[in-house]
Amino acid sequence: MDFGPPRTCRHSTSRRPLLDFRIRQLQCFLTLADLLNYNKTARVLYMSQPTISFQIKSLEEAFGAKLFVRDRQQVRLTEAGRAFRDYAQTIMDTVDSAHEALSNINTRLQLRVACGPVGQFVLLPSILRMLTEMYPDFELEVIELTTEQMIARLPEGKVDALLMVGSLPVPGLHFDPLYEDSLMAMVSCRSPLAQMDAISVECLRTTPIIASRMKDCRFHQPFVRALLAPFGITPRIVESPQSCTVQFAYAAAGEGLAIATRAMEACVFPNIVARPFQEELPTFQLGLASMLSNDSAAMAIFRNVALKCATTALKAKPRTAARPVTPRPKLVQPAVTYFSGQTQAS
Repeated sequence: MDFGPPRTCRHSTSRRPLLDFRIRQLQCFLTLADLLNYNKTARVLYMSQPTISFQIKSLEEAFGAKLFVRDRQQVRLTEAGRAFRDYAQTIMDTVDSAHEALSNINTRLQLRVACGPVGQFVLLPSILRMLTEMYPDFELEVIELTTEQMIARLPEGKVDALLMVGSLPVPGLHFDPLYEDSLMAMVSCRSPLAQMDAISVECLRTTPIIASRMKDCRFHQPFVRALLAPFGITPRIVESPQSCTVQFAYAAAGEGLAIATRAMEACVFPNIVARPFQEELPTFQLGLASMLSNDSAAMAIFRNVALKCATTALKAKPRTAARPVTPRPKLVQPAVTYFSGQTQAS
């Protein structure tokens, strides 16, 4: 069968000659071009004179041109050598720039962090101040993610650390507990609940609770139901985007109350007040989450700074008046570590 004459690819290009030379040869050439003396060049480069001669000869063979003329009186550049000098310098400058850029990548203190509300509003300001004072070259990028986005992006390396969240079900996760806190109700200033010194859980039989949408956080609504189940309460949930400020806005509008950790009492949000619960509820554990595989210098520095700031910034949280403790059904009360409904939305 005759397929006709062979066709030529339109994108084919002429094959370039393969040049076999080394960076060290360029260093020898440029140094000799400056000094025009083999002995001095050998001393500057800590090489023997025969080695310098061999490197120059190899470079000349690679380019097929004589670069130097050498006699008993002097060493001088040929016309080809003078033309090649600028190109050789450009190559060396490019190599130096590439080396510096790659070195900076390995040593750059750069981190991308997503925060929960306590991390963003309470802890982050202290962290930023300490990083500025102690590590002025540290580049910290703060992004807003839902819990579901955190779970997806942390293993992919699209975010390096999660500040003040619960422990997430991510394989290979490293979790540093930073803070264990009690839960409080955030209610509208206009709500009758705002007039109470402490709120009974029984009020939640009729008061809606603002919780994150399931598509933003799979844990928030189940957490609320599990929290109230021992009291025989089925909560009325008002769904909201997973954003602390949006949920507090819902609370300020009287749509229901939001449940937050006590540390958020230190923050000022318009038209809402924080009230403790009368009953003894489980505490909530927050911390710093990252991947075990992330052993960068930036991650180590950020972890150390976060631990220091958590010790100082969170231990001085405001205290409310002592509240009566109402007995509740007997139940083992470990600190909650799996719920991350307190994270910010994107």
